[in-house]
Amino acid sequence: MDAEWAAKKALRDCDLFIAIGTSGTVAPAANFVRGAKYAGAWTLLVNLTPMEPRHPDFDVEVLGPAEQVLPVLLSTASTLA
Repeated sequence: MDAEWAAKKALRDCDLFIAIGTSGTVAPAANFVRGAKYAGAWTLLVNLTPMEPRHPDFDVEVLGPAEQVLPVLLSTASTLA
């Protein structure tokens, strides 16, 4: 199975899409958020700096080092589950 095809198929089934540490400009990965958003997923970008220009398909942009941001996000998510 082609890796890009498998990724696109997975995007159709996801509820949450998280991109970590990306400029959001390198294809084909740059289009993954669009596919997830189109399928109804909630989308989140974790990055050190704001994406310029801001990508309209990300619902939320959280700034900071991933090693600090992700544990907080995961602990918050576990309390909501």
